[in-house]
Amino acid sequence: MNKLKNPLIIIANGEFPTHSIPLQILDKATSILACDGAANTLIEKGYIPDIIIGDLDSLSDKNREEYKNRIILKDDQSQNDLRKAINYAIDNNINAISILGASGKREDHMIGNIFSLLDYKHINIKIYTDTGIFSCIHRSQKIESKKGQKISVFALDNSIEITSNNLKYNFSKSTLSSIYKGTLNESLSDSFQLSISHGSILIFQSYNQ
Repeated sequence: MNKLKNPLIIIANGEFPTHSIPLQILDKATSILACDGAANTLIEKGYIPDIIIGDLDSLSDKNREEYKNRIILKDDQSQNDLRKAINYAIDNNINAISILGASGKREDHMIGNIFSLLDYKHINIKIYTDTGIFSCIHRSQKIESKKGQKISVFALDNSIEITSNNLKYNFSKSTLSSIYKGTLNESLSDSFQLSISHGSILIFQSYNQ
């Protein structure tokens, strides 16, 4: 079985990326972990996964045979294949993960995949879609950006107080009473600051202005 290395790319079984940024990340990958049927498309595109993980209900018979020495069966139905992949990576000392293919196909899976990031407080984990990047903030910090970049902020805990600078609509010890209250913002500089009272928040940064 191949040993995974940092930073790790996880390919989820949504739409395969088409934007140049996630594709460049994939081209530079040192390790690739594919979620079940995502391996089919990945292999068709000319990439070889180091490990394929999941309940294997979507992996083709051809790839199941050809890559049988790279397969890890995880048939726990309480977790989807992406969370199985993330947990396996953490168990194998991975602390930097870029996830591609987590959006598209089914919106319910996409929403679950994105908000799953909030569960992982001790690793650097991001989801790259064809429009931007989702990441989590677990402490107050400065975030690299660019002027005009579209920004959205999400909090499942509506008691978290958020303060910011360098955003078009700044927060001042603000709480988000609904899931959409922190969306449709914009960066005014090459960085912005987010300070939070406690807990974790999710942010989205667009590729383009």
